[in-house]
Amino acid sequence: MTLPSLHESPYQRFLGLELVRSEPGLVEIKLPFKDDFLRAEGSDWYHGGVVAALIDIAGDYALWTEVGNGLPTIDLRVDWLRPARRGALFAIGKSVKVGRTVCCADIEVRDEQGTLVAVGRGTYATPK
Repeated sequence: MTLPSLHESPYQRFLGLELVRSEPGLVEIKLPFKDDFLRAEGSDWYHGGVVAALIDIAGDYALWTEVGNGLPTIDLRVDWLRPARRGALFAIGKSVKVGRTVCCADIEVRDEQGTLVAVGRGTYATPK
């Protein structure tokens, strides 16, 4: 399955996302660091919304590898485990279930040292 470019969406283009790997049911996406992602001036922590967006996009693309198109998000759960600091982040999205009406993916976000900074689960509507 060929995935669309991560740069087709203006928001994803702003984020600067890079597809690291893709296989059926799994994607890895890199988020290069930008100062625009900081939670406050003078901070070295990512804003939580940037991490949540990365989780949502990685979950959607993991499912895209199986269903062939993007899916609207129904629900998104994010657990921030520790502050994500300056540097690239890597999200690994894994398909958990592709159902008739609902799909589900689990996502891990790690920093450049491999430290787990957040986990998430996305639930998406299956297209009819």
